[in-house]
Amino acid sequence: MQRLERPFLIISRAAAILGVLFLLFVAALSVADILTREATGRPIRGAYDLSELLTIIVIAACFPAGLLERRQIKVAFLGAMLPRWGNRALEIFGALCTALMFAAIAYYVTLHAQRVTASNEYTMVLHWPVAPWWWVAAACFWICIPAQTFVVVAEILDHPAPEHDS
Repeated sequence: MQRLERPFLIISRAAAILGVLFLLFVAALSVADILTREATGRPIRGAYDLSELLTIIVIAACFPAGLLERRQIKVAFLGAMLPRWGNRALEIFGALCTALMFAAIAYYVTLHAQRVTASNEYTMVLHWPVAPWWWVAAACFWICIPAQTFVVVAEILDHPAPEHDS
């Protein structure tokens, strides 16, 4: 399991790091835009457009790593009251439900990317095409499905979550 998990983790963490870097860039751009507005009375041309596009990637890029590391929020009070096998069954059920949810998200983000592509949408100020950004987001969500499938199999085999500092 660990031999399979390692490449998944490396790729998903790289995507998450890229997402965090984009988030930091959006934050810095927002600060620069505010300072520029204060100093000149005018915004940075296209700052909002770029922030909007990058935010799509920021959100989508972090999910695969979060799934593989099993960092999502969960309520475990019922499992604590059950015997070990009951708790494991709930963990497996939760992992399966998460996989189904991400399959639905990937499907609907793909439908949205198709609509944006068909409508030939562009940003308002920069006139950049919006569709490629949504296709990248869709790809990130589709990557969540094999990642979560790995988690389901790991739960079935009682393989623990990876160490968060590795």
